[in-house]
Amino acid sequence: MAHELEVFADGSAAFAAAVKPGWHRLGYTAPGPMTAGELLTHAQLADWNVRKVPVGQVTDPDTGQPVTADEDFLIVRTNPGTGQPERLGMVGKDYKIVQNEEVADFLQTLVDESGAVFDTGGSLHSGRRVFVTMRLPEPLMVGGFDQVDLYLAAFSRHDGWGSFTTVATPVRVVCANTERAALRNNAAMFKVRHTGHIAGRIAEARDALRLTWRHGQAFAVEAEKLLATPMDLQEFRQFAATLHPLSPDAKDLTRRNHELAMRELEWLFTSAPTNEPIRGTRWAAYNAVTERLDHRSPVIGRREAAIVRAERALLDDHANTKIKGRAFYLLAA
Repeated sequence: MAHELEVFADGSAAFAAAVKPGWHRLGYTAPGPMTAGELLTHAQLADWNVRKVPVGQVTDPDTGQPVTADEDFLIVRTNPGTGQPERLGMVGKDYKIVQNEEVADFLQTLVDESGAVFDTGGSLHSGRRVFVTMRLPEPLMVGGFDQVDLYLAAFSRHDGWGSFTTVATPVRVVCANTERAALRNNAAMFKVRHTGHIAGRIAEARDALRLTWRHGQAFAVEAEKLLATPMDLQEFRQFAATLHPLSPDAKDLTRRNHELAMRELEWLFTSAPTNEPIRGTRWAAYNAVTERLDHRSPVIGRREAAIVRAERALLDDHANTKIKGRAFYLLAA
């Protein structure tokens, strides 16, 4: 994996969760809800003092002459493990720093007195990307028994790439999915470029995220439709083949792996205990896909399988997340 939860020299990880530990079993697990300050401290996100340091004068390697770089700045933080300054990226003069404390404050102000509580926070890719999530107070129920919580998640970067992004994430508690649900549009998102301040955008974000919460309800409606729609084995096989197409010129090893994947998906759909209450529905088909990708997908190499699978599920830009999104789209179409 190119991106991972940040782990320091002493073995501690930049991650914290309330009540339930992370899938990767790294970081700190609080016995109850945390304040913003507690989350940042336990996730080792506090007091980074992210700052812009001017590059100043550099030497042209071809001519040996000095070149002034007045508009170039390094993004530097104080490493929480070593206390030493550490380069995270390079940006231009208009780039605005968003401190980790501002990320938590933004979410806290955004939800106001709704009853949302801080749930997780962490650092990815050696501090270049951070996230903070809050659990919203009202869960969604699918079929009257399948609880789907809504989490408000903020993602920020310290490497000069991407925007400050806030999304609402439907989370199926029984299997701990944290993938973003495959809603039919991208209205459930609020972005701010790093050339402006986020503090003054609360009203705008609330307007956008009211849509998000409505889209959370829309997700529940779509899930109810999937639960109410029967799916037999033949239709499931067609869906699985569309989701995981096999090239006509695929090599023997690829064909064998594809066949194994199809068999496992079929077993999850028809026989897995986790699908017992929803057996024979499109909702069961979606859950078969997510269970295989999050908990059963092959792990190559020496790294611990549980940690690798957790990273795959955690990252919203991983290929597995895109597959889950496509599965939801195909089933809801």
